Amino acid sequence: MAVVKVPVSRVIKGHKAVRDALRDTQTYSSDLQGDADVRTYRQLPLEVDPPRHHLYRSALAPIFVKPAIEKHEAAFVLSTKKLLAEFLSDPSRDVIPHLALPIVMHNLGILYGREQDVKEWISWGPDVWTATGPQRDGSVLHAYIDRVYREAMNSDSDDVWHRIAYMEIDGSQVSEIEFRGIVSVMLAGGRDTMVKMIAGILWHLGNNSADKAMLISQPQLIDSAVQEFLRYLTPIPWMGRTTFPETGATNLPEGRYVNISFVSGNFDPEIFPDPTTINLRRERNAHVAFGFGPHTCIGNHLAEFEVRVFLQVLLSMNLSWSISPDTAILYYPDELASVPLVIEKLFISV
Repeated sequence: MAVVKVPVSRVIKGHKAVRDALRDTQTYSSDLQGDADVRTYRQLPLEVDPPRHHLYRSALAPIFVKPAIEKHEAAFVLSTKKLLAEFLSDPSRDVIPHLALPIVMHNLGILYGREQDVKEWISWGPDVWTATGPQRDGSVLHAYIDRVYREAMNSDSDDVWHRIAYMEIDGSQVSEIEFRGIVSVMLAGGRDTMVKMIAGILWHLGNNSADKAMLISQPQLIDSAVQEFLRYLTPIPWMGRTTFPETGATNLPEGRYVNISFVSGNFDPEIFPDPTTINLRRERNAHVAFGFGPHTCIGNHLAEFEVRVFLQVLLSMNLSWSISPDTAILYYPDELASVPLVIEKLFISV
């Protein structure tokens, strides 16, 4: 899932209100142009409404369905083991660039059949929009997308970019701008979000050795732990929608954008007792970490699988670690002051 940055006028909060709004695509439309400071195109299928949204989603589904992901389990496990071992050769380094980001990018390289690009993807850092420095800039990502589009159109390869370049939507081959919109989501989304997940798991288990011991002794709890980490860490806290669809419209009104607060849904005490506590035994975990309704994150199965593999590999090593005071975490305000919003740096002592 990618963040849609727009100037919002109000926020929808609470588990029921969030799910209702995400289900109501007519009132709260995804027909908008987000991230206008770094791109001039729609991310697809993120920024279109049904029924066209369904066409893109159906065409991309073969990449992200469970069987397509799970067939790479051995490769994900091997890669994660290798990267963890490499990191532990010098565990004084920041987890974010030296462990979490490489794990996520190597997983994408395996899934997309583009392992030759992994080093380049890692060089962009956790957020592709700041690959050139602290100021948001889309030039690095767009140069890559333009290059792989030309390659896809002039080769007979069978990697993911070639398949997308020749994909048909409603009987027509995708255009270059549609290709850009699809690939942008596939590389910008599921990136900093999954880095936060891996770092957040290390942070929590490093501070809570009892939870780590419980998962080692009761591996059947790993599935519920995955869902609880997704709820608590809420990789994307909120998502923008518009009350006035933008396609073909003129004189667009001010104040049309709303934020749908996933984090408020995931910490709603009416749904999740003691929500600011990580309960790895939590049952009936109806979190909205992936959104809800027609626009539920297309990469949800991939995210769950990556977290599960990471947890299983990490726990199998039976490590002991603590969190270094050099760690830098930005927390939510007010009642969520103990919950990480952004893990800027994470250092562990092994």
